[in-house]
Amino acid sequence: MASERITAKRAALRLRIIEVALKAFSTQGFDNTTITDVAEQLQMTGPALYHYFATKDQLLFACLDQILDQLLADATSATSGSFPAKERLANVVRTQVAIELKYGSTAPLINAHLYGPQYLTQMVAEDQQELLRRKQRSLIQIYRNLIEEGIKTGDFAAADVKIAAFNVLAIIQYSSVWYRPRKGRKALDVIEAQVAAVMNLLGANSAKTVAPRASRAH
Repeated sequence: MASERITAKRAALRLRIIEVALKAFSTQGFDNTTITDVAEQLQMTGPALYHYFATKDQLLFACLDQILDQLLADATSATSGSFPAKERLANVVRTQVAIELKYGSTAPLINAHLYGPQYLTQMVAEDQQELLRRKQRSLIQIYRNLIEEGIKTGDFAAADVKIAAFNVLAIIQYSSVWYRPRKGRKALDVIEAQVAAVMNLLGANSAKTVAPRASRAH
């Protein structure tokens, strides 16, 4: 039992380190954040943190991997049930916008280190980049599948599934860039506004009168 408690305690601390580092990398930038910065916020010593992550690059990968895992797991869960595609997509949007608002500019951080300048992508090993890209593609595919299903049932009027999915993600991921919780907007109101924006983008209100051309998902 003691060993199980120790393992659970270590796992919880590891997750806490990732959360603090993710926030620091997103707000201060990877280059401007040191291991010492993260350790101090956790009231740890640098050597103690290095026991969990030997390098800052390892910590960066753990942050990117953690957020993509959470996005993918929560989005997958939000698609469950026999509800129409329109309702399930709304649930997925709510789920991801909530995560984006919680963690700040996570989308720019992820994209910069996967698809940005060479010096940024090289901070994550090639095999790790591919792993993260597979997870990101799986997340995009969830949106594409729901949009295509909605087009077939007449709930959406999007002309191109692929472009529509990327435009939907642009709305979702940009939320954390402009949202400031102290400016009078409640997070729940922002989430519902973004759901409405996505539905408007997909022509949900006029889909029944439009004959869209659905592209094949790849």
